[in-house]
Amino acid sequence: MVAQDSTSESFDMVRPGTLFEATVLEVRRIARRPFEVLVCVAANGVLVTILWFFAPLKLANLVFSVHTALFFPIVLASWMLADVPATNQLAPDRVRVLAALGDPEALRLLLRAKHVVLWLLVSPVTVVVIALQGARVGDPVGLVLTVIWVLTVPFCALGVACLVGVRWPYHPMRLKDRWSRRSDWRPMILRWGILILIPYALVPAIGVLDFVPSYVVWKLLGYSTATGEVSKAAFALGLGLTIPLAGAVWHFGTKAAVSLAHRRSSELREFLADPSRG
Repeated sequence: MVAQDSTSESFDMVRPGTLFEATVLEVRRIARRPFEVLVCVAANGVLVTILWFFAPLKLANLVFSVHTALFFPIVLASWMLADVPATNQLAPDRVRVLAALGDPEALRLLLRAKHVVLWLLVSPVTVVVIALQGARVGDPVGLVLTVIWVLTVPFCALGVACLVGVRWPYHPMRLKDRWSRRSDWRPMILRWGILILIPYALVPAIGVLDFVPSYVVWKLLGYSTATGEVSKAAFALGLGLTIPLAGAVWHFGTKAAVSLAHRRSSELREFLADPSRG
């Protein structure tokens, strides 16, 4: 069934004029049931915490290559973003997206507002964790550097990850409803199953790529394979290289997503207007 609200709402009612307005609208959206964004972010935070602190050492070593105390908040920030809210950003907000498809600036504001809200959810948690870890290890310089890192670098993944939802969006459906239509298994099960797993590989991969300059500097100047420690000078220099790269990746990633949405506007309008397509 095609939802009538997708076309009947006034464009002026759903079009944000500024990033602040778009962010406020996005906060209101995720604060409504079923709270899928909040649940996903919280679940990933719990999962990485369990793996870091309670998983057997061999398993933890497979997942985490650096084990210094202040590296945990960096991993936490990256993992909390690695879920479907980072990729499937169009279909869950289809009314405003449909209204904005003809206006690249409006769509860009919508996407960037979603990124800002995810950042607002993740950053306070990781900063609190950093403060607790910093107080325990007594490392104020490392604390400051880590805060700067988690407030900037993980953000870059969102600019690229949103391209997935532009190219392959899917409508949020209850599992019971999706399973009841399993005879139409390609869109309902296979396509959806692949797309819900993609963020767990894509978002960390983008973060790793952006992290490469820092890691190279660490290896050259201050990373100890014996202790897992990184010198402060190496950390700061790597951060100085990584932050501009992260900003560029996010900026041009969102521009590319808007450009792709413009090229696929006909297909997106048809798909987003019909939630029954799964």
